[in-house]
Amino acid sequence: MRRMNNLVTLFTAITAFFFGSFITRILSIADKCPVERSGVAKLEPHPDLFLVILVFSAPSNTEQRDAMRETWLRLAKPLKQTYFPEDQIYLPSYSDGHLHMETVAWQANRLQQYVQWQQQLPQMEEPRVHRNIKFKHIFAIGTQQLSPTLRSELEHEQKQHNDLLLLPQLHDDYKNLTEKLLQSLITITQHYEFSYLLKVDDDSYVKLDNLLNVLVSYDRKLLRRRGDYVNDPLPELYWGYFNGRANIKTKGHWSEPNYYLSKNYINYALGGGYVISQKLCAHVANNSQLLSKYVSEDASLGTWLAPLRHVYRWHDPRFDTAYMPAKCRDYHLVLHKRSQHLMQDLYNGKMCTHEHPGQRAFVSYYYDWTKPADKCCDSIVA
Repeated sequence: MRRMNNLVTLFTAITAFFFGSFITRILSIADKCPVERSGVAKLEPHPDLFLVILVFSAPSNTEQRDAMRETWLRLAKPLKQTYFPEDQIYLPSYSDGHLHMETVAWQANRLQQYVQWQQQLPQMEEPRVHRNIKFKHIFAIGTQQLSPTLRSELEHEQKQHNDLLLLPQLHDDYKNLTEKLLQSLITITQHYEFSYLLKVDDDSYVKLDNLLNVLVSYDRKLLRRRGDYVNDPLPELYWGYFNGRANIKTKGHWSEPNYYLSKNYINYALGGGYVISQKLCAHVANNSQLLSKYVSEDASLGTWLAPLRHVYRWHDPRFDTAYMPAKCRDYHLVLHKRSQHLMQDLYNGKMCTHEHPGQRAFVSYYYDWTKPADKCCDSIVA
């Protein structure tokens, strides 16, 4: 009888152990996977993408989406340019566990190098093999509370182009942009294999061939030099036009009642256009339930990535993404606040694309990472 009791006890213990291990395994998997909160149906797989282009668009902005489809989204199919020189690409190194960002002098020098390379480009011999860099664009649109008419129009547009990311559990409104970013990143990381993501608005124009050329050269150099990092993680790219002295709004439409981490927003790339690596997308998606959401989705992303030691914040004046357009420069890669008409002008080779030629222009700056936030942005681009 005692032996039988011992066997029962042993069997119970073994069962409890395996059941506990099973439950722990399930919980650990659940912790690594973000809760599906977008309600998006399974997307068509698209393996081995180099770049996903995520466009924030409002449900009724059909004309803006068409303007992008008819202009810059046609660029780089295939990529016909010669490789951008890798020796002009900066790779940050570690010191005491922290990445070294580019100095103001290096930023200025590399911009000048790019301008010189761009001027020589027409005389360069085109590569014999045109490069087919795989990229996919997606227009993210919230469809909650839409009228039947607008919903029907979006369904027709989807059948025609198959490039809409319809988010049925999101009401598309400014105050929900951070949630829109989270739902988009969760869905994209769950359904696609990719290397980088470019986030833009539907009034942004991207010189996609030029941007891809630089990004491919950066990626090639990083992969070739990965042995240099030894025990440190590879830098993860966060590329755009950074602001470190933006005031936290306390009144009006942009009021931030819950941002109390610092006097100003923690530095972030402006949302008219920025690039982040796949691992940073996955970091945000996998931790979406733990992240504080602020009214500004751009500031939210900068805050979420702030503690990570391996984020390479590449500040680039070629991203014209401030609150108003900068002076027209041929070296710009991303241009924000452009109408459909101006997009067509850019696509046709017209460099100066302001709505009003005499309007005041934003003054671009280099970012000084060695100074406090209120002194970060005093080095003006000549």
